[in-house]
Amino acid sequence: MTPLRHAALQELALKVLAQRTGSATEVGAVAAAARQAYDDLAHVSSPLIGHVGVDALTARALHLARQQYSWLGDADEPEPANEPFAQALARLARQDPAVAIEGAAAVFAMLTGLLVTFIGEPLTAVLMRKAWPDVFSDVCKEEM
Repeated sequence: MTPLRHAALQELALKVLAQRTGSATEVGAVAAAARQAYDDLAHVSSPLIGHVGVDALTARALHLARQQYSWLGDADEPEPANEPFAQALARLARQDPAVAIEGAAAVFAMLTGLLVTFIGEPLTAVLMRKAWPDVFSDVCKEEM
């Protein structure tokens, strides 16, 4: 993924998280916003790539985001058997809210970037519009 595309996707993810956290500033609100944003994206993606595909792309996105946010990969916890994002949420909830937002946005940028790689930009944009209709504008699509 090009740095420009990643930056645009991360900016979009930050908007999604900001909208869902509202005026709340505590890390619990950030975790709840990330959970909701993830669930919405997984819900619209799973009919196309299946739950296993969503989990596989999520696990890969987390792995890639760990390069910048090492706290996403704490070695002292076992990997969950069913959902990779649940592990990230637990780790996110232990961070400062600003760091948590940045880390969650990085994961979403990686995840949507992987979707672009596997299903193409036009179809990924459709899924993102369905998942996050209030924040995904035509301007963001052009930046991808």
